[in-house]
Amino acid sequence: MTQTHNPGPALLSIEGLHKSYGAVEVLKGVDLRMQKGNVVTLIGSSGSGKTTLLRCVNLLEEFQGGHIRLEGQDIGYSNVDGKRTRHPERLIAQHRAMTGMAFQQFNLFPHLSALQNVTLGLLKVKKMPKDQAVALAEKWLDRVGLLERRNHFPGQL
Repeated sequence: MTQTHNPGPALLSIEGLHKSYGAVEVLKGVDLRMQKGNVVTLIGSSGSGKTTLLRCVNLLEEFQGGHIRLEGQDIGYSNVDGKRTRHPERLIAQHRAMTGMAFQQFNLFPHLSALQNVTLGLLKVKKMPKDQAVALAEKWLDRVGLLERRNHFPGQL
């Protein structure tokens, strides 16, 4: 008797994802299934679509076809009466708050202070009130030994 492993519902599932830039099809029916607790790494040559895929998952890029589901719920678009309809920005912002990307190489904005760099995502993406964002950013800057340099620019750190 053969036992099959049923991992349960996927935390993130991508089915038949298509993304083009003009006539150049970058993502050609990508399928991916991620379970909670797993770590997934995308490896490929430059220009193979890794960043484009992540930008589609975070709804920073519009994709032409396929489905992206987070805990079984379509994100970005749904089919209403057979027509593909983009979700309202309020709902997209909620989806973005549940996903993230970690880049191999990251950069700070050179014209922003350490504090401004840390609070930027909290204010713009999470829509956190400024006082809460500053308090949280200062907590983390303190944790990494940079609280005293919070008003310094990256080139001064």
